[in-house]
Amino acid sequence: MKVDYHVHPNLPTRHPEKKLAKLWQAVERHRLDAFICAEHSFKDAPGAYRALVAAKPKHVRCQVFPGAELATSDGGGGVDVVAFAREDWYDEHPRLLEPFSMTLAETVRTLEASGLRWFIPHPTIMGTALRRQFPGQGEMREFLASVPAFEARNGTHLLIEHLCTHPLARPFLRGVRDRLRASAEPRLDLYFREHAFLAVGSDAHHPRDLGYCVEFPGRAAGRRHVFERLTRNTDIQTLHLPAFSYALPRLLATAGTAFHEWCMRKAGRSETVQELRTMWKAEAES
Repeated sequence: MKVDYHVHPNLPTRHPEKKLAKLWQAVERHRLDAFICAEHSFKDAPGAYRALVAAKPKHVRCQVFPGAELATSDGGGGVDVVAFAREDWYDEHPRLLEPFSMTLAETVRTLEASGLRWFIPHPTIMGTALRRQFPGQGEMREFLASVPAFEARNGTHLLIEHLCTHPLARPFLRGVRDRLRASAEPRLDLYFREHAFLAVGSDAHHPRDLGYCVEFPGRAAGRRHVFERLTRNTDIQTLHLPAFSYALPRLLATAGTAFHEWCMRKAGRSETVQELRTMWKAEAES
């Protein structure tokens, strides 16, 4: 059974149907049995999932589960947590979908009371708010020991890593490639401590980025069975990597998406901070 725990539909606001069609075609091409729609909470996570379900071709058997990459108020860009469930849950937990409105500790307490499944995505990847919050190996180990699951393998750097292997770049960027891969693959002998499951996600934002996933024993046999398997699996020995090309447009599209999301995080945090200041001022004056 092939599963991707971390997919961003990243739908355009106008005419999303073309991208939806390409996404489902990519799902078929890579023979995914299941994936989690983990759109960012500072985008429209409920709308992305519901659009995916509505556009799913009838002959496709792959199960898509509703999730969201929640952005907490910790760190410069907000520490991320991926929450998901077997069925549509968004309207029941609107507070979780408010980006930068709760700290990581508050988000965890809310998740524990919600009944949702959740994991920490890309915990050791370079440059993230979580990595800045827990810079030491011991600090990160203690934190990950306290959560039910984390993403043990993440594909966000695969394109850059592949570009580092180009004959013209290899002599200069081999060390960069190795550091990127090491940050996306936390050492399980250091961090794995009886977790409920381990996640493996492509972190794809475009259909062509799909293909990085985990395969574990067993066949998909209904939505309930698939969900139970992916929330209990700790076997990440069999990984699948997508094929890559050196196309410049692909790199530019990826860079553009990353920059756009960085701007959205900055703008979202500024608005949230301003709202909190206004609220605190009103409370102080009352």
